[in-house]
Amino acid sequence: MVADAGSPTGRIEPSVVPARSRRGLILSVGLLGLGVIAASNVLRYNSAFGPPSAEDGLVIAALTLVTGLWLVGAIVALVRDPAGPMWMILFAYVLAEWIWILGFFATPLPWTIADTFGSGIPAAIFVHALVAYPTGRLRPGFDRRLVIGTYAFTLATGLLIEMTWNVTFPCAQVCVANVLLVWPNDTVHDGLQLVSAIGTPIIGLGVIGAVLRHWRAAGPAARRTLLPAVAVLPFAFLFKVTGFLGINLNIEALHDFATSPIAIASDAIVPIALIIGIARARLGRGRITDLLVELGRGVPIGGLRDVLARALGDQTLQLAFPAPAGDAFVDSAGQAITLPSSGASRATTRLERDGGLLAVLIHDPALDAEDPGLVAAVGTAAGLALDNERLAAEVRAQLEEVRASRSRIVEAADDERRRVERDLHDGAQQRLVALTMRLEQAKATAEGSAALIDEATAELREAITEVRSLARGLHPTILTEAGLAAAVDSLAERTPIPVEAHIPADRFPAAIEATAYFVIAEALTNVARHAAASIVRVEGEVVADRLVLTVTDDGRGGADLGGGTGLRGLVDRVAAAGGTLEVASSPDHGTTVRAELPTS
Repeated sequence: MVADAGSPTGRIEPSVVPARSRRGLILSVGLLGLGVIAASNVLRYNSAFGPPSAEDGLVIAALTLVTGLWLVGAIVALVRDPAGPMWMILFAYVLAEWIWILGFFATPLPWTIADTFGSGIPAAIFVHALVAYPTGRLRPGFDRRLVIGTYAFTLATGLLIEMTWNVTFPCAQVCVANVLLVWPNDTVHDGLQLVSAIGTPIIGLGVIGAVLRHWRAAGPAARRTLLPAVAVLPFAFLFKVTGFLGINLNIEALHDFATSPIAIASDAIVPIALIIGIARARLGRGRITDLLVELGRGVPIGGLRDVLARALGDQTLQLAFPAPAGDAFVDSAGQAITLPSSGASRATTRLERDGGLLAVLIHDPALDAEDPGLVAAVGTAAGLALDNERLAAEVRAQLEEVRASRSRIVEAADDERRRVERDLHDGAQQRLVALTMRLEQAKATAEGSAALIDEATAELREAITEVRSLARGLHPTILTEAGLAAAVDSLAERTPIPVEAHIPADRFPAAIEATAYFVIAEALTNVARHAAASIVRVEGEVVADRLVLTVTDDGRGGADLGGGTGLRGLVDRVAAAGGTLEVASSPDHGTTVRAELPTS
């Protein structure tokens, strides 16, 4: 039913992990995470260094609680999107948080690994999780450089600090040594710790900047998902940066705070925020029930978009349907619509039925991150309604094509009128004028033919007048040069019945002026031929971006839109221009022709 078209290929089936494999993966991750946490606690309480103090026991308990929450967050992310990387990042943090416990093996190599990577690697993964939230995928550019730089910085400083630290321990019960020691130098060691301490808040500010950039660029659905991360970010920054400064600068107060149970427990706010965000997304599935109820009540044609937008929580949602002809798409109103290109800030989901394309949903890409199956579920639930909407959109698109075709026919007829006018003016009329001049010359040279030539000249002049009148009737030059008001005034002067004309002097698009002129010309012609009127009033005004024309006479009335081709042709012509035409004509009460035309 559903296929995703928001990828570079334009058509990728959603990532699907078989249910049995998913259950096995969840069980494996849960057991492995619990095993690491349990084994770490056993090691600490049975180390050669001796059991922890009461305060250290509280720290271990806090760390156990925090990593347990991170493990829950990893499992929740795994359930939501098993093919995505977010759960892997969260699970990696669970493992990294216990690297420090390797030092309690009380042998040189594990102790060195724990001391080198026990704080830097968890911090780098922590940064990775916040910047990649909620999908786990890093955006190219700043985000990717920030995370890669964080890993490189923490690894490099951790190794260099260890390589210059000439650490010694009193060998009471066990002796451990720094196996990475290459160049014992306290000055360099202290300088490297200062660099690490300075770099930590800089990286923290970079994380804040990345998350806020995500927030500013996000739509409503994405902001719902990002809200937990944005809310906890100041607290995470405060505790992490304070802890690093205390440890690396040996500031006793900050060091004590960073290693306190409260500071350790503060890490719990991030997995809790993630779990809340995913739970909110899951609660969104309840909107599908509301959608089914609303669809059951019936949705008017053209109203489905609003219904689906409410169900998805995305007011930017657009519907696109296959156009009746070709590979194009139209919206619910039958208007052409272009699907967003790959990599754009909009995602597309293709809905199919019986192997054919039913519709395309254009939506906020955060919907897939918030709940990968929500769009598919909504599309499936609304399948029948979408099919009805698609059929209605096809009808509207066909009507739009008919209107466009009628407009093209009218434009072609106008072009042809202009061509005939030019031909009459430049061809037949000029020849008749030339012939008149020759007859005048013949009159002066041929004796006894003056009377005959006078008669021929009079007939030629009559023909010239008729040709000029015909040419002006096809498309008057004054309409093009001076506009509708001047053309109507000229038309009124030639009408045998008194005409009072009041037309605004504004200029309108050529097609609108031509349509308005021919409406008035046809109405005046009908009055002169059939109405037996004593006066005609022609009024025009612009009302709310519409040109309203009325032609009213005091004649015998009885005009009928279906009674002749003239008025029927005007109806088609006005409709082609996007307007309407009405005729009110009661017997013995005159006739009013009213036309409305768009002004743009």
